[in-house]
Amino acid sequence: MVSLTGRGRTSGRARKRVVAAGLGVGIVSALAACSSGPEGTVINLYGGASAAGFDKIIDACNKEAAGKYTIVGNLLPSDADGQREQFVRRLAAQDTGMDLLGMDVTWTAEFAEAGWIRELTGDQVTQATEGTLEKPLETAKWKDKLYGVPKHTNVQLLWYRKSLVPEAPATWDELMAAAQKLKDEGKTYQIAFTAAQYEGYVVNVNNMLNAYGATFVNEDSTKATLDDKAVQGLTLLNKLSTSGLTSASLSNAQEPEVFADLQAGRAAFALNWPYAPFPTVKEGEDPKVTLGGMNYAVSTYSRHPEETFEAAMCLRNAEHQLQTALEAGDPPVLKQVFEESEFQKNYPMYEAMLKELESAVPRPVTPIYQNISTLVSTNLSPPASIDPEQSTAELNDLIQQAIDGKGILP
Repeated sequence: MVSLTGRGRTSGRARKRVVAAGLGVGIVSALAACSSGPEGTVINLYGGASAAGFDKIIDACNKEAAGKYTIVGNLLPSDADGQREQFVRRLAAQDTGMDLLGMDVTWTAEFAEAGWIRELTGDQVTQATEGTLEKPLETAKWKDKLYGVPKHTNVQLLWYRKSLVPEAPATWDELMAAAQKLKDEGKTYQIAFTAAQYEGYVVNVNNMLNAYGATFVNEDSTKATLDDKAVQGLTLLNKLSTSGLTSASLSNAQEPEVFADLQAGRAAFALNWPYAPFPTVKEGEDPKVTLGGMNYAVSTYSRHPEETFEAAMCLRNAEHQLQTALEAGDPPVLKQVFEESEFQKNYPMYEAMLKELESAVPRPVTPIYQNISTLVSTNLSPPASIDPEQSTAELNDLIQQAIDGKGILP
């Protein structure tokens, strides 16, 4: 477990990164353009170009390419839904102006099934997988085929105030008991987590269901699979939300609010990304935390697929992964970077992160993930209103309708 002071600086950088992206929607990165114009083949990168310090990585790769190609970083909307919308519209129109796509890890199945991204084959698979952590690599696959190059990964951690809690709780029951004890003593006690009606809430729903081994869909995404295990997960989520141990504004909380509650002394615990281990149902079990992160994929409509793949491998090499971890707070996917002393110094929770990455679980792997995400965040909000058995049955039915192509959306 990690105390409050572990990663405060990175969180600040992360917030600045979001602001920068918001100000630059739709604008081609000025850093990628120069008065003499790009040399050689232009590789248009969409996704991740606004990350802190990433302009230096693009410059380094362009220098290494020695005129063979020039990577041009293009900015996207700051929110994941806005990014996906731009990708979907342009790829559906077979836009040849998009080459390298920085994709959320939940989009792989959808984009692969639609035929929008290229399957990696032969030596490309070898290059993309060598030294890459297994769980992040799984997020780049669909139907046992590799479609992406993992760029960075992420898992949530339990943050806590050591001044209040000398040792981190190992289970959810211990966490709630510790918070209740602090409350009874008149001290800061709240447990903060994201529960607003958006993707961050879906991550926490997935965390709760993962804890009991529940799934949303089967492996080939042909059947909804919410069962008694899902009922247990939603029971835990509802118990936490109605315990009197969370913020009164829980149903409006996103990542910045969760961080602010902990930093300002309003919360004693927070479940958030690392910008240690996560609580489990049973003590001694490995936590099954939801994976975050980004994968690089080559657009099917790129006129320069070979150069685009080469650019992707340069942008995410070990040197650049360390650089972006330190400057942008994006954890690496290459295990060797976790072994770097500079990384360990800046990420004192690296051992907890590695442990969680060994047992982490992706969000539902399905071409209709966006539908499922919307259904989950809408029908289970606010978490205090969840009726575990009824909510599970209703959500299972809605997901099955979406799988059957009935277009059921809130």
